[in-house]
Amino acid sequence: MQLSQPYKAKLRNRTVWSRLLGWGLLCYAVASYGSIVTIPAIPEWYASLSKPAFSPPNWLFAPVWTILYAMMALSIWLATEFEKPRGESKEKTPSKFTVQVVFLAQLLLNGLWSWAFFGKQEPILALVVLVAIFALVVLSIYLFSKRQPLAGWLLIPYGAWLLYAGALNTAIILLN
Repeated sequence: MQLSQPYKAKLRNRTVWSRLLGWGLLCYAVASYGSIVTIPAIPEWYASLSKPAFSPPNWLFAPVWTILYAMMALSIWLATEFEKPRGESKEKTPSKFTVQVVFLAQLLLNGLWSWAFFGKQEPILALVVLVAIFALVVLSIYLFSKRQPLAGWLLIPYGAWLLYAGALNTAIILLN
């Protein structure tokens, strides 16, 4: 893949890289909050729940979320820093502000899900939050793709994981 001159110049700018670091720190701050809320509930409450056969082992969640948060940070960074050239599409490109607000809203809800499911131990409330997160991620994929197609593609695994988490969350509600 050949980068255009404006992209190459942008990649030489330290501020651009500091923004990637900032998005990464923000995503991992939410991940840390999720861990703080989640870990105490695993040995007793979560372990006591009836779970479906497709429930993954507990050790799998941390590496999956670590990868997903990295992809989320990279995605928002690409969507806000590397807008595709205007001549490529006749459609209106969403503003940087719009994509940031939608991304931040889903990130906030992501942390709220951990609180609802593990902190409050309310799987029904957590499922409602999860549906809202999924809707915002679908919107993010759409908006990000209009600004920088790779940014949208990077969120697809997150959306897929949310569908899986929704099925798991629903099964836990039904089994308990």
